Amino acid sequence: MDEKKQQESTSRIALIGLVGTLLTVCGGIAGALIGSATAIYKTERAAQRIVAAAPLEDRSLSVDTHQISINPAEAAALDPIEYLSLPELGFVMAQPRKGWGKVEEVLYQDLFYEETFLSPLIMFSEWVNYDWDEQPVYRIRGKEPVTVQFINGSMENGVKVDVAHLIHDTVAYYSQVTILAPAKEKTLSFSLYDLALKWGILHQGGVNNIVANPDSEYVLIQASWELKGVRMNDRTTDLTLQRWALFAEGSERYYIVELDYVPTASDPESIWEDLQAYLDAFRVIQ
Repeated sequence: MDEKKQQESTSRIALIGLVGTLLTVCGGIAGALIGSATAIYKTERAAQRIVAAAPLEDRSLSVDTHQISINPAEAAALDPIEYLSLPELGFVMAQPRKGWGKVEEVLYQDLFYEETFLSPLIMFSEWVNYDWDEQPVYRIRGKEPVTVQFINGSMENGVKVDVAHLIHDTVAYYSQVTILAPAKEKTLSFSLYDLALKWGILHQGGVNNIVANPDSEYVLIQASWELKGVRMNDRTTDLTLQRWALFAEGSERYYIVELDYVPTASDPESIWEDLQAYLDAFRVIQ
């Protein structure tokens, strides 16, 4: 490995440590996910709208499975004020809602070098190494993050955070929607369900709900991310993030649509309407 790659690899390993050592893979694809007492696996063959609830927030997001696919003509006819159509990547997403930031277009490799919240999507590098570095990521963030400082004794999903190994002990967590669209030629031998189960296992025990339909090209997962004993606003407290992920498939790409909700005291009621709108707007062009 040349010096540049070695430096990048060292940096990635250190940054991944910011998310927590619990994300290291153990026990195979299904071990921590399906073995979790809170994991529920449901098959709903006839359902049109599938729902995944976040138990601590008493909130749900849902997907209309009859709307996941759209043909090129329908995609071209969508209102560009409300939708961003990306035919070259095979999907449609929502334009930012009021109070949210602009659409950010980055590459997968860019996710490793942020000094803000690191998405669990980076942990796919455990399997794909550098193969996804040039794969496209689109993101819309809420404008006000929640700033968290990890201190001695801080925990992530029940695992102690090693503060001594963090490059940055302070992290900004955003409510956001992130769409990763890896080309199938770059996903090795993964199937749609492999991607979904791997994403779920990264939350070791945090998965609350999985909805899948073997007759359709989607999986919907809801998971909780618990931070305990962290510093916020000059006091030690706990914080639970809620996350949904929709996994869908096109002819040339897979899609991981991840929505994060970070609770704040000033959340507008519209935030749930916004998150649902972002999920509703996603379409695979085929």
